[in-house]
Amino acid sequence: MKSGEALGRAFWICAGFTLFSAIVSAGFSLLSLRMAGGHQYALYAASRSAALPLAVIYAMALRSNGGVATLAVTMTLVQLFDGFIGFQLHDPGRAYGPLAFAAINFGLFVWMKRTASAQNSWL
Repeated sequence: MKSGEALGRAFWICAGFTLFSAIVSAGFSLLSLRMAGGHQYALYAASRSAALPLAVIYAMALRSNGGVATLAVTMTLVQLFDGFIGFQLHDPGRAYGPLAFAAINFGLFVWMKRTASAQNSWL
């Protein structure tokens, strides 16, 4: 069976939120690049953040359950680490926002995996 067959609502919602999370992360990286005046570390962070939405779009186009799952976990970790940085900066907005994104992304990932496991058990 092709990976994209029998993909349902859980896959598309998880993929969509993962894409949204990656775009938000890339947007903040690009914004910090402007604020940092092109500092070399900001350049590296922006290049990596810009690649994530493209990778999610690719996994969605392939309808790859494993690809979206991997990127959902990746974005969960990225947002989790961003939340910890927000706590280090003593900025609640930079802490709780990313942590909420991480929790939502992880919950959607678990839902997607459970749905995929339930579908595979019937095959």
